[in-house]
Amino acid sequence: MEIHRRTSAIRIDASPSMGDDVAPSRVNKTHAPPVKARSTTTTHNPYASPSTMTDVVLLRSIQFLILLFAAWFVYLIVGTNPPWTTPPEDAVESSPVSPLRRAGAGVEPGEFAAAREKISRMREEFYVRYGGEDEANAMLERGLIAFDKKKDADNVDGGGGGPIRSTADRFLGAIVRHEFPFPASSTSTSTSASSRSRRRPEYVMAFAGYSVTVGRGNHLEESYPYVLGRILSPVLAMPPLGIDLVVRNSAIGGIPSFPYGWCLRNFLGEDADSVSWDYSMNEGNGASGLESYVRQSLLMPKSPPLFIMLDVKSRKRLDLLQRYVDSGALPDPIALGGKDAVDEKLLQLPESERPPGLQRWEEWGAPKGAPGISPWHARKMEHELMAWMLAMRLLESVEVALDVMERDVNWRDPILAKERRKHESAEIVLPPPVTDASKTGVSSLLHGSESKPDEWHINRVSCRTSFLPNISGDLNSIVESGVTDDNNDMLQSRDDSLFNEGWVMDVGKAERDTKLKVQRFGGLGYVDMKTALYGIPNSGTLKLWLPFEGFDTNSKKPDENASASEYFNAVVLCEVNEKRGDNECKMISDLTFRLGGSLVPEGDVSQVGDVASYLKKNICIHVNIPADAKVSFKHGGTDFGLSLEVTVLGSGVSRQNGACSISHVIWENQCGHST
Repeated sequence: MEIHRRTSAIRIDASPSMGDDVAPSRVNKTHAPPVKARSTTTTHNPYASPSTMTDVVLLRSIQFLILLFAAWFVYLIVGTNPPWTTPPEDAVESSPVSPLRRAGAGVEPGEFAAAREKISRMREEFYVRYGGEDEANAMLERGLIAFDKKKDADNVDGGGGGPIRSTADRFLGAIVRHEFPFPASSTSTSTSASSRSRRRPEYVMAFAGYSVTVGRGNHLEESYPYVLGRILSPVLAMPPLGIDLVVRNSAIGGIPSFPYGWCLRNFLGEDADSVSWDYSMNEGNGASGLESYVRQSLLMPKSPPLFIMLDVKSRKRLDLLQRYVDSGALPDPIALGGKDAVDEKLLQLPESERPPGLQRWEEWGAPKGAPGISPWHARKMEHELMAWMLAMRLLESVEVALDVMERDVNWRDPILAKERRKHESAEIVLPPPVTDASKTGVSSLLHGSESKPDEWHINRVSCRTSFLPNISGDLNSIVESGVTDDNNDMLQSRDDSLFNEGWVMDVGKAERDTKLKVQRFGGLGYVDMKTALYGIPNSGTLKLWLPFEGFDTNSKKPDENASASEYFNAVVLCEVNEKRGDNECKMISDLTFRLGGSLVPEGDVSQVGDVASYLKKNICIHVNIPADAKVSFKHGGTDFGLSLEVTVLGSGVSRQNGACSISHVIWENQCGHST
């Protein structure tokens, strides 16, 4: 391989022959002092004179010191950066000496065996918990679906490919990226410095969704993502892998898949290795929302992510994931179920005769009377079953990763080559979409556009949101003016007078009442909250500034007064998904907008249909960019963007009936401005 050849070319051999033959030659040519010219009148041996002998001694001393320095330098290089771990050219200068002991090289005796023994014990625990090996595997068969390319259906054992091996490569990739962090790409705000500061590699499993994934009816720590973390993290942390598992539960109760899907980086983090989907209760049996969400996940920095769908029933959604597997876009997605994996006959047994994992099956983790104890939510032991099934699938890949490390000393090479290709070409090619997004009015934001036959691309989508928990891109970061200064706790009711001073960061009545009720039970660990900027006619104009974030390595900044439509393709605003009656604010008719200094005609504001709706209420609008809208500059001209002004003009809008709200601002950056 190219990387292997390059590695061999720079290998430093510290053998004696190199030190004896090469080093003196270099010293004689470049470092030795010139020998004094012999006198034409003398006939004695010049090396016998005192001055000449001094020169010789000095020469030999310098040679000896240089040899010592060369030997020390070779020892340092070979000892801290073995030839098989040399990174690609663009990572060499930025890669520090990793404190991690190189996995698979110099592994202590018994470490592979100890890790495999740990996995074996975990499987035995799974069997014991769920009624023995046969019954437990039957649950796994019913409750988890792993996808593979149809033409490679027999290639699932990890030998040369398949989903098990693909996930194994994710764990191995976490090690390689830690050892050789690539410089941050133009599409990511994360930097390699964060990788350098960690003493161990990290694998980040980030979970999205709504109330089921949040764990409603239970404590947040009892939700299946965190149970999975407690099961899986000990074996990943063991040598020779030495990986720290990071689990994030960023689900938010009571939301649709969009606008959340446009904000995956905000909620899940740019370092997320996995992305999950849990919106089946809101989206019926259709697959359009799932497909748009999958395509957004493929724009994540660690694309393609390990995609986990919380649904094993919808044939349309299962078929859609299969299509993306067959196209090569998703190598190892997982469909995960819950209670449907359990044989009902086991639950009909007396409590004491059930398998341990099915005992206390009807109990909730939260105290009686807590919000979220509803039949459509998963109980505590169902969350545990979901976590154990997912862990069993991932442990197969951990085993394959151990096998690869043990048998192939050059296992890093293909991973490094793949990482380098991704870094050199940030453009992500998507397959043609399966579903139709034309009725949404924002198909380019959801599916992208066709650049050549069977190749689609999506421009960089930016998001700022006030929903919690978000890791980056808070809505306040783009506010220029028009917001009331208010530092009160979000659960405290706001006085009406605040809304006469500007837009107010607040939560809706139903959200506040629910959160206050949860507080009576200690909060249950929940961190999700649907906050938003609320405004009425007396609140005045809210001024925002949307920075252009579509640069690639060939991009150039616009001239002053450049047309905004050359750099921005779409702007979408979304409100809080709450029902407050027929007289509540209607974004499409009660708000006016100015983009880039130009008034947006009423007919250029449209409702985003289909995917961005909750309980049959559309919650997002698309604002067309006027032809005469201009970009503007900030920070001395180093940054440019698009100004956005929002004003409530609807005379019937009031706080009592339901003020206007803005919780998400999304914009599509027009990419490809070459220098």
